[in-house]
Amino acid sequence: MNCAFNHHTQDTMTFLGTAGARFVVARQLRASGGTWLRLGEKQLLIDPGPGSLLRCLAAQPRLHPPALDGIILTHRHLDHSNDINVMIEAMTNGGRDRRGFVLAPRDAVEVADPVIQQYVRAYVDELDYLEVGKTFSFNTFSLSTPVAHHHSVETYGLRFSLPYGTISIIADTAYFDELIDCYKGTDLLVLNVVIYQDTSPSAYKIYHLNFSQALALIEAIRPRAAVLTHFGMTMLQHNPHLLAARIEEKTGVRVLAATDGLELSILGQLQANQVK
Repeated sequence: MNCAFNHHTQDTMTFLGTAGARFVVARQLRASGGTWLRLGEKQLLIDPGPGSLLRCLAAQPRLHPPALDGIILTHRHLDHSNDINVMIEAMTNGGRDRRGFVLAPRDAVEVADPVIQQYVRAYVDELDYLEVGKTFSFNTFSLSTPVAHHHSVETYGLRFSLPYGTISIIADTAYFDELIDCYKGTDLLVLNVVIYQDTSPSAYKIYHLNFSQALALIEAIRPRAAVLTHFGMTMLQHNPHLLAARIEEKTGVRVLAATDGLELSILGQLQANQVK
């Protein structure tokens, strides 16, 4: 086993929240703290929504915000970004230790009402923008944003390339065919699935994936494993665990429904045998 691979034997993904859509978040039927990734020697926080700091401190084992190396926002909506400023402060010891990086869409910063406040930007070593086709390189992995998602604000999914495989996070988006090509070759696929079925009037555009679209993406992309998360009310009403089992039976891909506080061994997910 080479040194680069050794760095990743303890890689984990911890779901600090699995809430999607305003009602589930506002009522905290599921938590909304984002996702903590440990990749090699790096610790990253993705989409720190409401309660992120509390969920870090309440996690078992406890997650330590000052140990973070970086924070990533897929987009500026509050269920993804509400705690970004307090998490920057926590990562940098209240600004006393200038360190870490923040990656975010440009409209999270360069607008009249930015979600990343001016004063905390000086606390980090690097503030950079997510853009289509852009790649960020780290010691033992890279992060790219292959396509702009179809959402009501500037939004990007994330694709992590590691020595042993690829992790892709399909953030909030309406379905469009290019998602398949952009996330093809993914080994572990994480999808935000907010609604069970689109029942809105035809003139009203829903910028979120529904259950059938998630199934279609998993069937077309064929990852080694998939995780459903970011559930709205109708997904909770239909029981995400049962829905994950339906996709697994249909596709032969091992599919999990995330729960608040779930910690996954990334290598464990990729090394387990597929259902079929």
